[in-house]
Amino acid sequence: MSVEAVPADLDRRFRARLWIVATIFAFSLALTLWMGFREAETRRDAFLQQQIEQLEKNVMRRLAFYRLAADQLAGEPETYDQLVLGDPDSQHRWAEMRLSFIPGVLGLALVEPGGHVLGNAGELRVGQACARDLALPGALGNPQLMLHRERADLAHFDVTVPVKNPAGEMAGGVFLSLRLEQLQRVIDDSRYPGHALAIVDRGGRVVVRTANWQSGGADREKTLGDTGWRIQVRGAPLALSSEEKTLIVAMGITLLAVLAVMWQGMRVLQRNMRHDLAMIRDGLGAVAAGAPLPALSPAYAQFLPAMREIERIAGEIEKQRSEFARLSLTDVLTGLPNRRAMEGRFKQMLGLAQRGHQIALVLFDLDHFKALNDKHGHASGDRALIVLANALAAVSRDSDFSARLAGDEFVIMLAGLDEQGTNAWFLRLVDRFQAELRANGIVAELSISAGHTWLSGKDTLSRTLTRADRALYRAKSEGRARLAFHRDEHGDSAG
Repeated sequence: MSVEAVPADLDRRFRARLWIVATIFAFSLALTLWMGFREAETRRDAFLQQQIEQLEKNVMRRLAFYRLAADQLAGEPETYDQLVLGDPDSQHRWAEMRLSFIPGVLGLALVEPGGHVLGNAGELRVGQACARDLALPGALGNPQLMLHRERADLAHFDVTVPVKNPAGEMAGGVFLSLRLEQLQRVIDDSRYPGHALAIVDRGGRVVVRTANWQSGGADREKTLGDTGWRIQVRGAPLALSSEEKTLIVAMGITLLAVLAVMWQGMRVLQRNMRHDLAMIRDGLGAVAAGAPLPALSPAYAQFLPAMREIERIAGEIEKQRSEFARLSLTDVLTGLPNRRAMEGRFKQMLGLAQRGHQIALVLFDLDHFKALNDKHGHASGDRALIVLANALAAVSRDSDFSARLAGDEFVIMLAGLDEQGTNAWFLRLVDRFQAELRANGIVAELSISAGHTWLSGKDTLSRTLTRADRALYRAKSEGRARLAFHRDEHGDSAG
C-alpha cells in the first residue's frame, strides 16, 4: 500500500458518517422549519377566528341598532293606522318625519303584505329586484338581509320588520334601506394589517370587502348571525416569529460549524493515517534489515494491532539475535566464553594494562587428556572438560575473564595478581579440579599444566598467547602439573 494513499474503506466510512451527521442536522433544521410554520399557522388560525368573531359582533351590533329602530316604528299604533287607513300624502309625511330620527338610513317606507311600497321617503327608489324580493311570501317577517344594486351609486341592503294588527296578524311591514357604507366602515375598522375581509350574500356576491381582498377562497368563513350572509377572512402569508428565525439561523450556523470541524478532522485523520502507514513501513524495514525498531506510536487506533504485531515480531527477532550472539560467543560444551569472546575482552584488558594495571594471562590444558579419550571415549573427555570449566568458574573473580580456546586448552586473564598471587590461584584451581573429578566419579590420571605471561601496552592476542604457549610448553617439559612463567632471554618475567 502506498504511504500517500488513504485506505478507501476508512475514507468511505468517514464520508458516510459525515453525510449522516449532515442529514441529521438538515432533518432537524427542516423539522424546526416545519414546526415553526405549523406554530405560525396555529397562531394565525386562532387570530383569524378571533377576528372573524369580533367582526360578526361589530356588524350585528350595527344591524341591531337599525332593527331596534324598525321594531319601535312597527310597534307604534300610528304606524298601523297609516298602513291601513292613511292616504299616500299622510303616509309619505309619516315616513319623512320618522326618517329624520334614524341616522344613516337611505330610505324608509311602509310595505303592504303583497310587497307594495307606501309612503317612500328619502333617496330610495324601489326597483324591480327590490319589489320582487318584497313580494316573496314571508319576506316581511324574514330577518335575513336583502342586497340590491339598482343604482351603482346607491347600492344598499334592506331590513324589514312586520307590522301586526291588534289581533296579532301581519298587516304589513316597515322597510328600511341602508347604505353599504355602514357595513364598509365596520369592516374597515375591524381589519388587521395584512388580513383581507369580505361579507358575501346568500348567492356568493360580495357585499362589502377590504381593499386588499381578492377572489379565490378564504381561510376562515362564518355565517353572519341570522342575516343569511357570511363573513370571509384571509390571513397574511405565514411568517416565523423572531425567536423561530433566530433558532433556525443558529441551527444553520451550527450545522456549518459541525461540518467544517468534521471535514477538518477528516484532513487530520488522513495525515495521521499517512504517518502511521509510514511508521509501519519503517518498522517492517527495520525488522527486515535487523536494525533497531523505531518507536511505534500510532495516531490512528486501527493501526495499533498491526504495530503491536510488528513490535512482537521485532521482539522475537531481537531475542533470537541476542541468543545467536550469545551462542556465537559461548562454548557449547562448557558454557564458558569461546575464543571469539576472548578476542573482544582482550582489548578491554589490554586497555587496563596500558593504564598501568597488572594483567596476567594464564594458558593451561589437561595432562594425559588424549589418553583419556583413547581409553574411555570422547564422552569421558567431555565430562572432564566440563569438570575443569566448573572448577575454573568456582575459583574466578568477577574481574577475571576465562574462556575455552579449543580442545582441552583454556585461558584466563587475571587482574591485580603478581606471580605469587597467580601461583596461589593456580593451586586453588588444581585442588578444586581434583575435588570435582572425585565428586563426579571420574577416575583418571589428569592434571593441569599452565603457562603465564604479562600483558604489555603494545601486545596483540596472538603474541600474548604465543608467549603463554611457550611457558606452557616449558611446564610440560619440566614434568607437567605445574605453572611456568614466561621469561625473557635474561631470565626475567616478561610480558
